[in-house]
Amino acid sequence: MIGRPTAIALIAVGVVLTATAMVLPWYSTAYGGGVEVVVRAWGTEIVNKPGDWPAGELSPWYGVPVAVTAALLVAGIWVARAAVAGAAGQAGAVGVTAALVVSERGHAVEQQGDFAVGFGLVFLVAGTLVALAGAVAVQREAG
Repeated sequence: MIGRPTAIALIAVGVVLTATAMVLPWYSTAYGGGVEVVVRAWGTEIVNKPGDWPAGELSPWYGVPVAVTAALLVAGIWVARAAVAGAAGQAGAVGVTAALVVSERGHAVEQQGDFAVGFGLVFLVAGTLVALAGAVAVQREAG
């Protein structure tokens, strides 16, 4: 069983990795015709956008649910249940993002394009796993 200082350190490392993921591209999809779509935590950037690209494309802020759950993780240093709620919520947010990545990959392949996962997604998954371990440890320590 790990002690409270180690559990808090795990949460802190998870939050730092998550924060790093918020500024890196989460994933990129390069389509045929030189159009590249880069999805970040705070919106989607379209590079070399052609003139006939459909107007009004969605640019969701994928980072909002992750930022909220990271705040819960930080609160979890003092309130054990907040850490578990934050870790569980972040795991859900990562699941949604992973589903979007799979969807984008399929779309890129259909368009004879190329697809690459960004380092941000890797950092986000790592941060979530580390923070989840810390949150569970804090909960056990409190219980």
